[in-house]
Amino acid sequence: MTTVTHAALRRIGDPRRLVAVLEHRWTMPTTIVVFLVIGAFLSVAVHMPVVDGMGNVPYAGTIAPDEGRHIANILFYAGRSWTAGPIITDAAPQLLTMGEIERFPSYVYYYLMSFPVKPLVNLEAPYTVIVVMLRAVNVVLGALGLVVLRRLFRVMGFSTSIAVFAVIVVALTGRYEWQSAGVSYDTPANTLYFLMLYWCARMIRSSSGHWGNLVRAVACGLAAIVVKYTFVPFVGVALVVALVLVVQRDGFQAFAHPVRRTVAAFRGHPVTSTLWTVSVLGVSAVMVERTGGNLLRYGQFNPSCVRVHTHQECLAFDIYRRNFVAERAHDVAILHDAPPAAFDLFGFIGDWMSAYFQTMFFYRGRTTEWQITTWVQVLGAVVLIVALVATLLAVRILVRTRSFVWGTVVAATYVAATFFFNLRTFLRLDNQYAFAGRYVLPVYPLLVVFAIVSLLALWRTLPEGWRRALVVPVAVVAVLVVATYAGPFAFAAYAQDPGWYTPLAQRVLPHFLTGVR
Repeated sequence: MTTVTHAALRRIGDPRRLVAVLEHRWTMPTTIVVFLVIGAFLSVAVHMPVVDGMGNVPYAGTIAPDEGRHIANILFYAGRSWTAGPIITDAAPQLLTMGEIERFPSYVYYYLMSFPVKPLVNLEAPYTVIVVMLRAVNVVLGALGLVVLRRLFRVMGFSTSIAVFAVIVVALTGRYEWQSAGVSYDTPANTLYFLMLYWCARMIRSSSGHWGNLVRAVACGLAAIVVKYTFVPFVGVALVVALVLVVQRDGFQAFAHPVRRTVAAFRGHPVTSTLWTVSVLGVSAVMVERTGGNLLRYGQFNPSCVRVHTHQECLAFDIYRRNFVAERAHDVAILHDAPPAAFDLFGFIGDWMSAYFQTMFFYRGRTTEWQITTWVQVLGAVVLIVALVATLLAVRILVRTRSFVWGTVVAATYVAATFFFNLRTFLRLDNQYAFAGRYVLPVYPLLVVFAIVSLLALWRTLPEGWRRALVVPVAVVAVLVVATYAGPFAFAAYAQDPGWYTPLAQRVLPHFLTGVR
């Protein structure tokens, strides 16, 4: 029996069989359908924060961080007339519980999503219907992001099998699933960022059409910024590095004669050229009004609440209040000669990696009390360490082509910037605020595809005898990883309390899952 089992596992581990499955024409569509089904379940089943558009935003652990605030802002815009624009100049102080809304640069998502909500509000549709609709829109946008990622990986030069495998890993990652099934601007912003990366990769890999690819990349990048302003530096890095690589290969003549090429584009493709031009002008106008205006008046992309309102009014905003209390406690402790413990850089790095790793695959909010099972943590840590070692050993592969160099720089810059932002916050507030896997989701797919390539390269360097001996253990580890880290399993293993679920889910789902007695 053991011999048969080992032989069967070896057949499963045959790379030719796996490649054939991944390259099958139904594998990618099946992945998208599975993702949509999971997203639909989460949209309906997971607890919904009860808020309104008039300042009532009590915090409750939800599927997406700050989901209540996002819903409240959408309801606020939905409560305004159809002709009222997005610019707010006279927000009442009680509305600050939803965050600063007069000069907040990431308001576009709220404003656009208010339009499908307006008729539902006018028809007095149940609150749950509105939330499910908003969540469903994000699920579809998350699925579109997966489609874009496959095209991005293929344009970068990865094989179909590796591209599809990387998309499957992303689709089954808990944080990507939960973020997509929650109401927030992260998912549309991430999808637009993926589109920007796709057009940058097209520009790097192609020998012509640079102006067209650049315009499309700029349009998608600016759109990502107006949806979520924190993309400003990362859109800039991706575009600048792509331009440098193109110029380094083709010279400045690659972007010569812009007027002539623009006229030719409008003559050859008048409709699409007009649409892209209008898109660039539209998102540029939004950026000039909000981001540009903030820079001119306040010197910041997103001015601190207290720059726009009084300190007392801003205390209604939970994030401002949290940061103010933490910073004040830090200063008072130093004043009374009781500073925090000496900073341990290596301890901080360990905590940072652990927090990001856990929150990428398991939902951990501000009120989470449960702990991930020790052996599951060890299993994940081992796989992560092997992947990191393989990536370091495969550096030459990651700089083999211009598109790989570009992707490596984009991903490394993003992760490094996130790390130093968290480090600065920790040193200032003595708390691990914003330590969450969702903050690296925009480059997580690049990390995944590079890790897959690196692990394959490491596998190929092993002697044939080692590979034959390791195929069974590797297959077992892969099964265990899927059974413990894939989104649906990671969710079901810990979401065993009624507080996770909507009343409908509590009635329909098995009691062993919901914890309902």
